[in-house]
Amino acid sequence: MQVRHSILYLLAHGIPALVAFLTLAVYTRWISPEAYGVYSTLVVVANSVNIILFNWLYVALLRYWRDSDFQQSELISLLLIVLGIGSVVILLGASSYFFFTNDALIAVSLASLMLSNAPYMAYQRINSASLQAERYLKIELARVVVTALLAIILVWLGYSWYGILLATTLGFLVPLAFRHFWQNFCHYPIALNSAKAFKLLHYGLPLSLTFILLEVIHATDRVLLSWLVGFKAAGQYAVAFSLPFQLLILVGSAINAAFYPLILQTLEEQGKAAVKASLANYLLILLGLLVPSYFGFIAVSHDFMPLLIGDAYLIDSLRLLPSIGLLLVLNAVYLFHTSLAFQLAKQTYRPILVVGVAAILNVALNLILIPIYQIEGAVIASLGAYVVCIIYGNVLGAKVFKLPVLWLEIIKIISAASLMLLILSNLSIGHGFIEGLIRILVGILVYSSAICLLNVGNVRNYLLISLKILSKPNESTHYSA
Repeated sequence: MQVRHSILYLLAHGIPALVAFLTLAVYTRWISPEAYGVYSTLVVVANSVNIILFNWLYVALLRYWRDSDFQQSELISLLLIVLGIGSVVILLGASSYFFFTNDALIAVSLASLMLSNAPYMAYQRINSASLQAERYLKIELARVVVTALLAIILVWLGYSWYGILLATTLGFLVPLAFRHFWQNFCHYPIALNSAKAFKLLHYGLPLSLTFILLEVIHATDRVLLSWLVGFKAAGQYAVAFSLPFQLLILVGSAINAAFYPLILQTLEEQGKAAVKASLANYLLILLGLLVPSYFGFIAVSHDFMPLLIGDAYLIDSLRLLPSIGLLLVLNAVYLFHTSLAFQLAKQTYRPILVVGVAAILNVALNLILIPIYQIEGAVIASLGAYVVCIIYGNVLGAKVFKLPVLWLEIIKIISAASLMLLILSNLSIGHGFIEGLIRILVGILVYSSAICLLNVGNVRNYLLISLKILSKPNESTHYSA
């Protein structure tokens, strides 16, 4: 079941990442860095507001969906109430912004993006919590197709950044076309016991505050670049950030979406002892995909990035790729592994201290370094913040739920990925699309072979078992003949 869910969630996150690569190739050729800077800044602001308003309930819903103390109808009812209240807050905020600035375009764009994103994310969390991976994939693919096609058409027609935001908004409305969405959301909310509501709030609100502080780390660089240097620098940074983000964070989120509900199920049904083994394997799979993805992206960057990024953005994106890729790997490790200790122990107030320290450091470093080093200063500030998150997070998390770490196996993964990068960097085949595909194929073969030779996570034993299972039908056919 874990393998099947992993594949479905990899598709649900991998295909949108691929489409994002293609649309980025269009955006960076058809709109200016200034316009892209406005678009990326508004997206960051909208995401931050949605996290503040709704994310506490999303994480609580996922954690307690299978808890015997809660009925699923109660959770959905609370979700509807929070979505309604949050929508009113968004409308009031957009109206206030318009009142003070008289900028109707930005006010409407932000409000529409936030209002459409909230029910979409809520619906997908329900699909994830109820282990409906196929439905999750179907909805995500429909959203991506609608968004990409509309965005390309609108940008081609000259609607610039606001055309992309309009397409994104309409894409989030895709679930409205599915009957199951209405079955979940189109009913009158039932009353929820106040003690139960407080339990959800006690679990989810600290996590939400943590995500808000993480969003401060994620958004500060772009906002301060826009303010201290200009929208052009913010646009250059956003494009350089976008490609590795689409690959690395979405790989991590796909693995997390596939495994975390199953880890919770194991914890509820079998206890801590059983979940330790699942967590150890989960970390190996997470790093086993993240590390080679990062090294592989560096190896093929000169093959594919000229095809995916316009000339106005290319030089900065190539220069920044290794450092931005590294900070995204660190970000993924904290988000999808380190922070699990607090969630599994239901000690969700503790990471506020971890991320709070990192956020303060990030803001201070950005204010100091951006005026001096500009984009590179923003990268250094984020790197420092995520290093603090991982180190301090592991120290504090070990006090409530010690996560198992198989250090020798992790060293093997890094060694296998390093060997792959070394070989790919020394392939004398030039650069281009075909050469990039060759590098990808060689990289997969080298990395897979190294993982097998080093027997990472006892992978050879799993392969032998799989081969025996596959050979049994052939044996049955042979004897029956």
